[in-house]
Amino acid sequence: MPSSTQQMFPKITQQGLDDLRRRIGVPITDTLEPWCHEATRDNIRHYAHGIGDDNPLWCDPAYAARTRYRGIIAPPSFLFATSRIISGYVGGLAGVHAMWAGADWTWHRPARRNDEISTEAWLKDLIEHETRFAGRAVQQIYHVKFRNQQGDLLAEADSWCFRTERDHAREQGSKYTEVKARAPRRYSDEELAEVYR
Repeated sequence: MPSSTQQMFPKITQQGLDDLRRRIGVPITDTLEPWCHEATRDNIRHYAHGIGDDNPLWCDPAYAARTRYRGIIAPPSFLFATSRIISGYVGGLAGVHAMWAGADWTWHRPARRNDEISTEAWLKDLIEHETRFAGRAVQQIYHVKFRNQQGDLLAEADSWCFRTERDHAREQGSKYTEVKARAPRRYSDEELAEVYR
């Protein structure tokens, strides 16, 4: 077992950050293949059911034909399946932990059945943070645009993750240590009755 002072994982370095900053605004051309290239009927339905959404607009062609869309459209979040970058695959800082943290979306038009989705992505910004949990951390923000086969802009989003130093977090221990040390709370029958009324 390594001692608490022994470094096991790479650290966030100034050189690593400088290398990443040179990527800001540069289109990403080499990334992992997305889970879905097309918004087929089955891809839309499988995605919708996978997130627990059986809206007939996504799943029932007869119903969808009677709506203003005149056919099946994909749930807005379906676009997560069309880009690995939007869902947290990031570059740079090799070996430094990455945690996907969120995305801000702007939707311009729905993805329709049989749309072929293409994406453009680039690193937008790096923001350094000092955190209690992990010490030095970096927020890595990517901008992604989503287009259909006609080149129509469907959506764009800023997706971000936090890069944190694993050794520092390990040395700090769990942020839940104090909570775990407490005795479990026991509720009286009267307290439970109040909760359930």
